Amino acid sequence: MMPDPVDGAARCRPAPVPGSEPSGGQACEATRRTDRFARNLRMSPQMASLTPEVLHALARKARIMRFASNELVLARGEQMRIAGVVLRGGLRSTVTGYDGHELSISVLRRGTFYGWLGLMAPTPSPWDMYAHGPTEFLAIQITDFRRAMQEHSELNAFVAEGLSAKLRKAFDHMHILTLDGPEERLRRVLVMLAGDRAMFAKGAVPRIKITQEALGGFIRCSRPTVNKLLRDMEKSGEIRLAYGEIVIPDLTALYPPERLERFHLH
Repeated sequence: MMPDPVDGAARCRPAPVPGSEPSGGQACEATRRTDRFARNLRMSPQMASLTPEVLHALARKARIMRFASNELVLARGEQMRIAGVVLRGGLRSTVTGYDGHELSISVLRRGTFYGWLGLMAPTPSPWDMYAHGPTEFLAIQITDFRRAMQEHSELNAFVAEGLSAKLRKAFDHMHILTLDGPEERLRRVLVMLAGDRAMFAKGAVPRIKITQEALGGFIRCSRPTVNKLLRDMEKSGEIRLAYGEIVIPDLTALYPPERLERFHLH
């Protein structure tokens, strides 16, 4: 993790030419906002590798977007116009089959960078994107991001590496979805929904509030099948079932982290 930049308040100065720049107070607030957004961008492991200069250039173009739980963020086929980092909640990718059934592909959680596919060229979204719980997203217009790529060469390598990793994960994802059985899919989805392991306090036990119908949508199984699988896991002590929620005492025992990483389409 690179060190934080110098505190914004220490670098604020009144504008030298009245009327040509924001007032001193406004300039200070703008600087603090940029510094805060740069720190937010560094929540993404990929973006943490960028230099402070590039992070601040992107942060100056960023804004906070907020979505209610299950609010549609981007419809399938709609052009991708924003990229950025999930600050709270998540972004759930889903596709709907010809039979009308919805299949949830993945959930991008706190600290995940979203928008890789739209950074190189105008790209329609391959899936519907919904807010997974109340969600905050630090967004940068893709047109602004592309201009920054022209001004900062390191961003081109950043995007190329990100797209390469995404392509590799897409092949892994296809392999997993094709060959895994319902129990394997359910284990993976439960751990994915629990969130980033690194964000839990020591000794904290993840709890997931979700219906069995919703879980069935994730793993493309009926509710009775999901219920049986959950009951079997409860008997083995891997989970505990409470009213309206699932408790996971040990995420690693339920699903190894290195295997979950192969599944995520960041």
